[in-house]
Amino acid sequence: MRVVVIPGTTYAVTTATDCTVSTTDGVLIASCAAGEQTLFVAPSAEVDVSDDSALVTESFKGAPAGLSAVWGSIKKVSASLASKLNVSTFNAHQANTTVHVTAQEREKWNGKQDNLTDESGNMTLAGNITAAGGTFDGTVNANGGINVPLAVGAPTNESGVNRLYAAGLAAVTDAFSVRCYPLPANCSSSNGTVFKTDKEPNSLYFNVPPNSSFTVKCGLVTNARPMHNYSSIRGWVAPVRLPSVSAKFTARFGQMTTVVRMGRDRDAFTLVPDQAAGGYKIGEIIDITFDHVRDAAAGGYHIRVREIYYSNAEQKWKMKTTQALAPETSSNNGYPVCVYAVVYEQYQDGGYDTEDRGALWLLHGGNSSRGCVKIATVKGVHCFESIYPFSGYYLDMENTNSWALAGAFLPATMHLHCNNVNPAYYGFSSMESNIIVSEAVEDFVDPEAETTTED
Repeated sequence: MRVVVIPGTTYAVTTATDCTVSTTDGVLIASCAAGEQTLFVAPSAEVDVSDDSALVTESFKGAPAGLSAVWGSIKKVSASLASKLNVSTFNAHQANTTVHVTAQEREKWNGKQDNLTDESGNMTLAGNITAAGGTFDGTVNANGGINVPLAVGAPTNESGVNRLYAAGLAAVTDAFSVRCYPLPANCSSSNGTVFKTDKEPNSLYFNVPPNSSFTVKCGLVTNARPMHNYSSIRGWVAPVRLPSVSAKFTARFGQMTTVVRMGRDRDAFTLVPDQAAGGYKIGEIIDITFDHVRDAAAGGYHIRVREIYYSNAEQKWKMKTTQALAPETSSNNGYPVCVYAVVYEQYQDGGYDTEDRGALWLLHGGNSSRGCVKIATVKGVHCFESIYPFSGYYLDMENTNSWALAGAFLPATMHLHCNNVNPAYYGFSSMESNIIVSEAVEDFVDPEAETTTED
C-alpha cells in the first residue's frame, strides 16, 4: 500500500507479517519481521509498504535505533580503507613491473603471438633455434639445408651421419650411374667433319672451320643394358666442349620416332617428331640455343629451351619454350664456352601427360659463384623403353670467326632410379640457381617436310 508521509519525519511500522518499506521508485528503506516494529525516516512524500495491514504511525523518538552503531562501523571501515590506499602504497603497487604489463609490452607480445603461426598453422623463425633435444611426430622439411656433424666410429642412434655411411653413399651413387661413350661409327656431321681420338681416350674431337655452320651428331654406346622393356633411367649428364660460337644442343630422351635435319640454321629444328609414325609417343625432344654475345642491357647471356612432347589429352604435339638469362662470367669465359655439361633429370617416371617432373641444368665454370643453373622445367617422360632412352645428341654451331675452333664429344652418364625416385634430381636441384625468365606453351607446327627418320 502507498502511505503519505512527511519527508524527514521518523515513522514506526508495525506488522503481523514480514514487511518492507520502499520508495515509490523501488529503493528499499527498511525491513520489518513479522510481529515486530521498525523505525524509518521518510525520504519523500510517499512510501510503499508491502503489507496492506501494517500500521504506520509518526514517531517522536528521532533517528531509528541502532543507526549510530551502524555509522560507527562505517567510519571504522572508511579509516581502514584510507590506511590501505595511501599514496605511497598505491605508487609502489603501480611501479611493480612484475605484476603489471605496459602498453608497449602488450603490443609487442600481441605482435609475437600474431606472427608465431600463419593461417595454416605454419611457423617461421628468422633466428637460430637452440635446444637440448626434441622429438617431432611429423616430417621435418628443411629446404634451406641442415648442417649435420660427421661422427667418428661405429654408427649409433646418437650419431649424426657416420663417415663410413657417407663414404658408402658415394659408392652407391656410382653404382646407380651408367657410363656412356661416344661411338665413332654412330657419329656424323653435315659437312664431313673428321672425328679424332688422339687427345683423350673415350672422347672424340672435331674441327670447327672458320666462317662455317654445320651440325655434328654424337652417338653414344654403353656396356650396361639395364633397359629391357622398362627402363630404370631417369636422367643423364652430357659433358660438352663447345667453342665460343653461337651453338645449339639437341637431344631426345625417351621413346618416340623422330626426324633428323642437319645443317640448318640454329633457329630451325634439328630433331622433330615423326607425326606420321605410329608406336609410342612417350618421349620428348629438347633443344638448347646459346647466344655467345653478351646482352649488356640485360646483364647476361640469353638461352632458349624448346621442349617438344605429345599431349594424349589433346591428341596433338605441343612445344614449351623457356627463356633464361645466364649469369655473368669472366670476360674471357663467356657462353657457351664455359659450359661443361648439360644435365637432364626427372625425379620419377613421367607417365602420361604429367607436368614438370624434370628439369634442365647447365654446369659451367668461369668467374661465377653459380656453377649449377636451372634453365627449364620439363614434362618428364614415361620410362618404358626397348632401346636406349638417351642414345646421343646433336650440336649445331655457327663459327663467324676467320679462324678455326675445336669441339669435342665426351663420355656421358645415365642415372638409374631407386624405388622410382631419382636421387640425382634432388642433388642437382639442391645446388641450383634458377635463371628462368619466361615460359610459354603452344601447339607444335613442323615448319619443314620430313627428311631422315631416327627410331
